Amino acid sequence: MDELSKLFQDLMAFAAVVDAGGFNAAGARFGVPPSRLSRSVAALENKLGVHLLVRTSRRFTVTDIGRRTYEDAVSVRAQLQGAAAAASDSRGEPSGLLRVLCPMALASALVGRIAIEFMSRYPRVKIVIESTDGRSRPFVAPADLAIQPSLQPLRDSSLVARRLANAHYVVVSAPGLAHEIPEDPGPTDFPCFPAVGWTFFPDPAHWSLHHSRHGQHEITVDVRFSTDNLLLIREAALAGLGVAQLPHALCRQDIEEGRLRVIAPDWAAPQVGVYVLYPSRRALTLAGRRFIDALEEGMASLERDMR
Repeated sequence: MDELSKLFQDLMAFAAVVDAGGFNAAGARFGVPPSRLSRSVAALENKLGVHLLVRTSRRFTVTDIGRRTYEDAVSVRAQLQGAAAAASDSRGEPSGLLRVLCPMALASALVGRIAIEFMSRYPRVKIVIESTDGRSRPFVAPADLAIQPSLQPLRDSSLVARRLANAHYVVVSAPGLAHEIPEDPGPTDFPCFPAVGWTFFPDPAHWSLHHSRHGQHEITVDVRFSTDNLLLIREAALAGLGVAQLPHALCRQDIEEGRLRVIAPDWAAPQVGVYVLYPSRRALTLAGRRFIDALEEGMASLERDMR
């Protein structure tokens, strides 16, 4: 049993390293020295008699047999998580650790508050929120749930994807830019706009906007600052660097208090779907299921407020 236990530990260490994309990243995520993870992977390779990783001074690549071994390790881990979830659920009360991946701006605007209220309701639950930039990325093992914005419906047979809400975006600027922007701009008026770009979109300088009379137009704007962080885009807009597309929920108070104003109100910015992803319902704990319910309730309430 000791040998089997060591094999399992080394296998999980290998999966963690592949998930994180490196020994240092895995060490930081799990609080384990990278040197210990390296020894575990080396011991696993020695035990199996194969090379799972090809290491260089800067990075590593996963071999073909390493990829198959990783998939087996993920399967074993999912079965163990499922067994633990079933045991936890038998108590009838949400409990345990819940790890959530969430875009930083969404965590600040809504999900963090929902998590705090959820933990007050269910004191046996511990929640860890890891911030992301909102881009799609492989689902990593330490996370139970991933909250993912997307311009297109998500289709991945390996994951369950539930749509939580539509994020409504508005085109805003600081009041100081008012003199540079026409009251009712046409499609050709947009290129003169100084703009703040969001790298979530394929090209931050090309905006897709829809007008009730002019129809759909691809607008080219003069991007002076761009970032993958919506919180920084909001700060840049507040500082008057340019026009920005922002979720209404993120800038509603700024609009109400006059720090930002909606420009070109007849032009509709794209709606971005907000999804929650998880590997399978079988491996999702009662805490995870209840938290998804809380997310749906919170986002539905926010959508009603936006109307």
